[in-house]
Amino acid sequence: MRKATFIVMLGIAVAVVAGMAPLKWKTTCIDLGQVTQNEVKDLSFEFTNMTNKPIRILEAKGSCGCTNVKFPTSEIKSGETASITAKFRSGRVGSFKKNIRIKTSESEEYTYLYFNGMVVE
Repeated sequence: MRKATFIVMLGIAVAVVAGMAPLKWKTTCIDLGQVTQNEVKDLSFEFTNMTNKPIRILEAKGSCGCTNVKFPTSEIKSGETASITAKFRSGRVGSFKKNIRIKTSESEEYTYLYFNGMVVE
């Protein structure tokens, strides 16, 4: 009985923490499918500020030099929607999975946005 109660309480705690996320992302993963070698692909990750105060994006970095990330430098007001965009230049032939690491003024944790695909000749 104690184990069941613990599991239920843990589930509630996880749901509460998940509900407190400062940004709500339209998607956190984009599948680019097949990409030609040395092709540049544009990415856009849209989000909404779910807090009752302005938030700043402090950092947005790609996992490698093949990804050039741009993010809003001004505050995103409560309820406002904005985007983090990136340009990905494909390199070696084969499958890839990359990420963009996000840090906000409202969270100690990083958020990771992912994109993947297959580079072909």
